[in-house]
Amino acid sequence: MILYTPISYEDIHYTEKDYQQNEFISYQNKPCCIQRLENGDMRIVQLLSTDPNDYLAEHFSPGTIISSSENLQ
Repeated sequence: MILYTPISYEDIHYTEKDYQQNEFISYQNKPCCIQRLENGDMRIVQLLSTDPNDYLAEHFSPGTIISSSENLQ
């Protein structure tokens, strides 16, 4: 079977372990999927917004680190 998609292989074949590592939070009133780091900080995995302008903001880019001391709301 051939699957033509712009989505990465990892996003399609998500393992249970991968799913458990991610959390969904509201960061600056925008829904985000994040991973918690060992030091308490968070890494943005994905922005889950319906506003296209949100994706232009660099602070919502995947891989951005959110300090544990930042206010999440």
